[in-house]
Amino acid sequence: MKNSSLEKWRNGESSIGAWISLTDLHTAETLAHMDFDWVCFDLQHGLLSYSHLLTLIPAITGTDTTPLVRVSKNDAGEIGRALDAGAHGVIVPMVNSVEEAEMAVAACRYPPVGGRSCGPMRGILLSGVEYLATANDQVACIVMIETHEGLKNVEAIARAPGVDALFIGPIDLCYGLGITPGDFSNPRFVLAVETIKEACKAAGCAAGFFGYSAELARSALDQGFTFVSAGTDINFFREGAKSALGISSAVSTLEMSKPSVGY
Repeated sequence: MKNSSLEKWRNGESSIGAWISLTDLHTAETLAHMDFDWVCFDLQHGLLSYSHLLTLIPAITGTDTTPLVRVSKNDAGEIGRALDAGAHGVIVPMVNSVEEAEMAVAACRYPPVGGRSCGPMRGILLSGVEYLATANDQVACIVMIETHEGLKNVEAIARAPGVDALFIGPIDLCYGLGITPGDFSNPRFVLAVETIKEACKAAGCAAGFFGYSAELARSALDQGFTFVSAGTDINFFREGAKSALGISSAVSTLEMSKPSVGY
């Protein structure tokens, strides 16, 4: 098993991903063939269930895109099932302490360094028994910093052995800081983001940011984040439709502006 996105993060190279909330395998396949470094299948807030992973992850197999899964909670069973289904890494939400970070790491790693139970159905199918020899080093454990408590403990969380990256959910971080969601220029938000980035830098782990638009992703990369999402499948669809409607409106306006022909 080789995790190309994790390799980039370890080398300090930036990468761009896409967020998948819809159950359609053709959407996932299309995005994977558009040269995103990674896609994340969202089991926390999207429309997906575990059974959808069994068709969506195979749909992107054979591309250079790394499959990640955001699990719904920091649960060893759920993390293990996502990895067994073929995820090359998990994003674990609402990690608030070093103990919770260590729980996430343990769920991602086989003994003796963790407690993951052995049953990597898709990993064995694609890589054979070599999967067992490489998984501990190649599975990415990514934890989210989204709350005041998580921010307070961020340095210790970043230093927890086996944590490969910290990931910011900006809206939940706003909620955690007690500021208006989306107020990304608020000094408290700016300071929190800098604190998380500095913790990553000091610990040698990657810093990630959920960008729900290309503009937000670009801004995060310019601020020094290692990996960002450039949008979600739903937003890509919505923006494409808005663009088409804009063309339609322009045509309608043009038609209305033409001089009328008298009877």
